Amino acid sequence: MLSGADAGSRELTREGFERFDAEQQPLRRYLLDKLPKSLDEAALALGYMLAVAVYMAFESSPGVRLFTLTEDGVAAADASLGADEELRRSDPMDALESEDIVAIEQPALLSFVNEHIGRTLEDNAGEIDVDHVALVFRAILVEILALSHAVQPPPGYAAARGREPMA
Repeated sequence: MLSGADAGSRELTREGFERFDAEQQPLRRYLLDKLPKSLDEAALALGYMLAVAVYMAFESSPGVRLFTLTEDGVAAADASLGADEELRRSDPMDALESEDIVAIEQPALLSFVNEHIGRTLEDNAGEIDVDHVALVFRAILVEILALSHAVQPPPGYAAARGREPMA
């Protein structure tokens, strides 16, 4: 839907970006901080495209409504991923990566992200800074975690915990 070069695809992307910008400002600010304009041009374009695509995947899922994230909610997702990364670095026998844990909850979305990262690396081999792509990947993982915690329970469901994730 977003990958087409036609006017319809560009319009969908623009509208998705505008909704993301208006509805999830703390997450947008986080991503702007983690994806500075100083990144490699291809990595930055990849990051922006993935950020909008991930948001649109959540908002377009049937029956899914999202809470507006807070700064604390985004920070909790970032801290949660950081803690998981640190635990996995300290245990060399752990075969799973942090992205594998995110993929358990969002397998299709992680597949989409990995596919586009792989394609971007392949298309820009020798020209793209892979460290910048790694920064993009981590920021998108945080976005996926944060938005996963922002999904509202179905109407009539009594949530057992508050709406903000605990770090």
